[in-house]
Amino acid sequence: MQEISTRKRIWGWYFFDWASQPYHTLLVTFVFGPFFAAVAADFFMGQGLADEAAKAQAQTIWSLCLTVTGLIIGFGGPLLGALADISGRRTRWVLGFSIMYVIGAGGLWFMDPEGSNLWWMLGSFGFGFIGAEFALIFINSQLPSLCGKDDVGKISGSGFAFGYLGGVISLFILLLLFVEQSNGKTLIGLDPAFGLDAAAREGTRAVGPITAIWFAVFMIPYFLWVRDGKSTGQKGGVGTQSSWWCNP
Repeated sequence: MQEISTRKRIWGWYFFDWASQPYHTLLVTFVFGPFFAAVAADFFMGQGLADEAAKAQAQTIWSLCLTVTGLIIGFGGPLLGALADISGRRTRWVLGFSIMYVIGAGGLWFMDPEGSNLWWMLGSFGFGFIGAEFALIFINSQLPSLCGKDDVGKISGSGFAFGYLGGVISLFILLLLFVEQSNGKTLIGLDPAFGLDAAAREGTRAVGPITAIWFAVFMIPYFLWVRDGKSTGQKGGVGTQSSWWCNP
């Protein structure tokens, strides 16, 4: 088998950040989060709550989802970090949590604009978010096998910057071509791409499957070029540390 160069392995590692960042940029912050809050507020107003009370309730259940997933990640992270240090079998775990990411993100397509399935959508979002964060633990634990100790900070920072760029580009694509405004057009006055129905908010709901597809496509370099390092047999390495201090 042809030896994979260190340069390719590092670039494969970078591509995880590029692939995964849209979960934070598109789903948590700029597109799905606000969309969910608006749908939930309208739903609660339809249930008889006043405008401000409905908005507060919508924010409450969104915050509850982030809190529960954060607790799962916070308590599970150290255990998985230790497992990453000891076992050395990181790629399999990354694959498993990547599947969670894709299923969770893709499931957001089924968000009902009328708000009938709010809790199911929170579950789908949380499932994918946990997958993204747990995969990051194993990704971070691979860094020492890619470079010397003196280069860890440089490569980690470069990977984060590369991922941030990917998040920005994905956001521009969604806003310019998919997400419909109040007039049914995108930010540049187009109908949502691929004939998506603006009245059914399909352009906005497409953020879920687009995030999933983006991740699946751009994880290919990672799975082609990154290989597991050797098991340390010890706790307390980068995997454990990254479970407490992982990149956003």
